Amino acid sequence: MNTPTSGAPRGQSFTWLDETGSTNDWLLSRAAELADEQWVVTDRQTAGRGRRGRLWHDGAGNLMASVLVRPQPGDGPAQQLSFVAALALHDAMAVVTGPARLGLKWPNDLLLDGAKLSGILLERQGDAVVIGFGANLAHAPADTERPAISLAAAGFAAPAANVVAMRLGAAFAMRRALWRAEGFAPVRRDWLAHAAGLGERIAARLGVETLEGRFEGLDADGALALRLDSGELRAIHAGEVFAL
Repeated sequence: MNTPTSGAPRGQSFTWLDETGSTNDWLLSRAAELADEQWVVTDRQTAGRGRRGRLWHDGAGNLMASVLVRPQPGDGPAQQLSFVAALALHDAMAVVTGPARLGLKWPNDLLLDGAKLSGILLERQGDAVVIGFGANLAHAPADTERPAISLAAAGFAAPAANVVAMRLGAAFAMRRALWRAEGFAPVRRDWLAHAAGLGERIAARLGVETLEGRFEGLDADGALALRLDSGELRAIHAGEVFAL
């Protein structure tokens, strides 16, 4: 445990588990003792969750992984890690699919052919941030609010989860290094280059309120820029968005 894995980027360690309740919880409960960019990957997750406490379905052959991130000199605000992580996940999955069929959905989903392929969940413990990744490699749940898809269902040979995890670790290290060196601007640029629904009409669900308008881009801090039908430009800092 906590020993650098052969082939992993310098400074990263990977722990491989047969089963755990939640990879995020595994890291959160050990956050005080773990180093920056400690990864954990599991074959089976019995209490996984997504955003807003939703159940994240366990599926044999899927990716279930998390990384612990401690603030380092040059790192920007922690909320920007959502975009760093999304780009890393896009990079790792594009090795299989190519980039053309993938899209990034604000704030932290990866789409394949318009359906959800992967999700990301950020949680905090003290000064540490834990980023959880769930990706449908071999299977996708059927009982979701919005359509979900797996690599296998899209006609791709599903790679082994450990292979994807190592690719993801390398991509995350690269994307984080760029963020540290150059700030959020190149992260924002690259995220928008892959954004799903940019310039199109969307609905933003904000608790009990739902707003409709055109997705115009990202503010400098990562907030979604929504042009309402009234002409007002609203910055959406938290919520869920859906295509109309």
